[in-house]
Amino acid sequence: MYYPSRDLFLEPEKMGLQYENIFFENQDRQKLHAWWFDAQINFPKRPAKGTIVFFHGNAQNLTAHFAMLAWVVEKGYNLFVFDYPGYGLSEGSPDPYHCLISGTAALAWVHSHKDKGPLIVYGHSVGGPTALRAVIDKKSEIPIRAVIADSTFISFQAMGRNKLSLHWLTWLFQPLAYLLLSDSDAAKDVAQISPIPTLVIHGQIDSVVEPEFGNDLFMKLRAPKEIWKVPQGQHGDVYWSHHQIYRNKLMEWLDRT
Repeated sequence: MYYPSRDLFLEPEKMGLQYENIFFENQDRQKLHAWWFDAQINFPKRPAKGTIVFFHGNAQNLTAHFAMLAWVVEKGYNLFVFDYPGYGLSEGSPDPYHCLISGTAALAWVHSHKDKGPLIVYGHSVGGPTALRAVIDKKSEIPIRAVIADSTFISFQAMGRNKLSLHWLTWLFQPLAYLLLSDSDAAKDVAQISPIPTLVIHGQIDSVVEPEFGNDLFMKLRAPKEIWKVPQGQHGDVYWSHHQIYRNKLMEWLDRT
């Protein structure tokens, strides 16, 4: 499920952004790496509107994934993006449990060290079920303003079965998804996120995480909730394609929350 890399893909300075290197630990004492982008340091004339904690997707590491949301800093939002165990400079190796305890540690660190106000949790792709579960586990301790689930899913087992069903060579092995994958650290009951406002975003031609997974997530959420079905949207391209109209839409949605 995970394809981590230790490589450096993109330096924020090339995008004109200043950042702070952060190291923190999860409950298993694994040292994790993160980048903190302070909106007021980068754009002093604009007061910070809040903080987005980004649970990034599969493959590569934060030095690639931060670019997906780097534009929010200019819009006035602090951005905290962290690497799961085994990614980039983070210790260990990734699995659903260690990604989850790293996600809850990330929320706790930001709340303790950077922003006491309600946080915005953004989960993309394989980071989605971890982000959703982290919110469920920590919402009684850490104030959460909003949740955004982008191109993601709820169940590791369902996703595994789906991928095995796509080719005739692996079609017969679909039951293995339930033997080899566990949902014990997935977001089993996303209805528990309520009453935190939750936005589901899903491209309608996403071939990595098919649109039905976004529909299933939305149906299982309780209000307040909203879904954006992005026409011609592929996996993770919502803010860089489509004439960038979804950047303004996201800012407007956050203003409403």
